Amino acid sequence: MGEMEQMIPGLVSVVICAWNNWPDLEMTIESALHQSYQPVEVIVVDNSSDDATPEEVPRRFGHRLRYIRQPNRDTAGAYNSGFEVARGEFVQFLDGDDVLAPNKIEKQVEVFRSDPALDIVYGDIRVFHTSAGMPTRGFPGTQQEIDILMASLSSNLGICTDLGMLFRRKALEKVGPWDESLFVEDLDYLLRAAWAECRFGYCPGGPMGFARVRPGSKTQTSKAMALGNEAVLSKALGYVTRDPYRRLVAAKLARARFEMAISGVDLTKREAIAKLALARATSNETISALKHAAAWVIVIVPGGRYLLHSRYFRPIRRLLARLIQ
Repeated sequence: MGEMEQMIPGLVSVVICAWNNWPDLEMTIESALHQSYQPVEVIVVDNSSDDATPEEVPRRFGHRLRYIRQPNRDTAGAYNSGFEVARGEFVQFLDGDDVLAPNKIEKQVEVFRSDPALDIVYGDIRVFHTSAGMPTRGFPGTQQEIDILMASLSSNLGICTDLGMLFRRKALEKVGPWDESLFVEDLDYLLRAAWAECRFGYCPGGPMGFARVRPGSKTQTSKAMALGNEAVLSKALGYVTRDPYRRLVAAKLARARFEMAISGVDLTKREAIAKLALARATSNETISALKHAAAWVIVIVPGGRYLLHSRYFRPIRRLLARLIQ
């Protein structure tokens, strides 16, 4: 990560990744500056926005924050650059269109103070949508977990690695930089932190922040997210060496590849068949021969994927579900 700044005890550094988020970015910055907890330093890392960000951030906020403009290195690169200049004992990472609850940092620092051995504190977040219509994405509630790695691999935790968490500086130094080669960098960081045996604490009592869902955001691109999750789990299979965790990684990766093959996320028939074979090779306990064969039929038969979605074929879907589950 480069040479670190001198740490200031008690200070919280809020690192914001900005890329064409104006005017939403203004609300994000204000939510960081006006926390009930002080002292807070705000660092905005701008990934070469071509909207009003480079003019408006310095003009509106001036010396109240540190503004860094760099070539676009995506979210992970912005977080790495921000951490390099951060001076806080605690660090909050934040996307440039999300919003912190006013007392988020205060509540999570209290959890740290109650247990000095903790490395990371997490809590619930809520989702709000820029566009009208029914919500299309949300986060399940969180709770205290005894084994974060086991819970991450066994279920959908709903932990938001940037917005919902507050990190102790030494935990970030232990885990290392965010992986700038990955599309789903937050899941990767959560798994690495858990594998590094960081101690996690739960902060109850309402949402820690509010994540914005908008058209064009990276979480709305299904194929990229599917491939991104696959890349994270494939990487994890390279460093998670102990069972039962390794078996769980393999099972989760096999399911991800299987679901990509039959969901039709812009894969050709040949690519889908190859993905099915890879899923079976990854974990033949998870993808049985019968399950693989049933999925192969869905992929290879013209209109097979249509059966998965049409209401007219619900009985067939139920039969297939019983077979492959």
